[in-house]
Amino acid sequence: MIPIQHRDLEKMAQRHWEAIENYMTGKKVKYNIKYYDKKVKKYFPLLSFKEIVLANPNLIDDLASYWDIFVVKDYADFEPLAETSYKSYLTGGETFYSKDKKGNKIYYGSKNLVEGLGISVCPYCNRNYIKLVEVEREETVNNKLIRIDELDHFYPKGKYPFLALSFYNLIPSCKTCNQTFKKEEIVSVNPYSKIEEFSFGLKIKNSKFYYDKDGFCIDYEKAEEVLDKNFEVFHIKDVYDQHKDQILELIQKQITYPDSYIDELFQKYEGTFFRNKEDVIRHLSNGIMEEENFHLRPLSKLTHDIAKELGLLD
Repeated sequence: MIPIQHRDLEKMAQRHWEAIENYMTGKKVKYNIKYYDKKVKKYFPLLSFKEIVLANPNLIDDLASYWDIFVVKDYADFEPLAETSYKSYLTGGETFYSKDKKGNKIYYGSKNLVEGLGISVCPYCNRNYIKLVEVEREETVNNKLIRIDELDHFYPKGKYPFLALSFYNLIPSCKTCNQTFKKEEIVSVNPYSKIEEFSFGLKIKNSKFYYDKDGFCIDYEKAEEVLDKNFEVFHIKDVYDQHKDQILELIQKQITYPDSYIDELFQKYEGTFFRNKEDVIRHLSNGIMEEENFHLRPLSKLTHDIAKELGLLD
């Protein structure tokens, strides 16, 4: 698992709210902001609907816990939010929009959220790409192709319908994590939250480790401790064990590429291909990424952590 990081998260959340606000102030909208403000205050007297939409991960946790303790609650209060409004948002219809400085409409949907975050790989598993696919559907607007993106509700909208459009409750994810593994499960770590530091390690089982992947195993102890239920629900161990061949390649490259060879390549191509020796190592090791770029390539954290333990990275 990797965190969702972006320097303009708050600005993106505000744009997200603006698009919802514009949608819900339309003349033909039956369930408007005033309607949802009333429903929100029924359960959370000190909050507005806007504050629910913009709630940070910690507040979302508190709201979900508070919702759980209600003995009597009417899911129908928020059903239009969880179904009609969310469906329109997900499919990229022209009902959601923000405006530029000149007042021109900028249509907004799940596509914009995912692309704005700049995430290529699922934060839950860091294994699969998040698919942005243009397909024809019955909901197609003006005979145009629409883009369907995978957005997981960290707190499922079926159980927590009032969080259906909350910015920090919408997690870009791969289809496997969203629809196969998580479904309506509630996991422990929100990718928007600050994630406690952890790393994957390497355990040598026997002397065959440098040519046979049965000679070693991946050490998941720290990851399992930090990720807790995420580790279990997303089957991290079972999934990552399928990629031990990549770890074996790293072990072999650590043996076959001595420091002298790395120094030679760096001196030869410094300033053209390589900025530093880590660039050389990334080139030789199938593109190990820096920590701030884990969201761009599958299994980047796993390979980075193992490469560091092997001494390929400082």
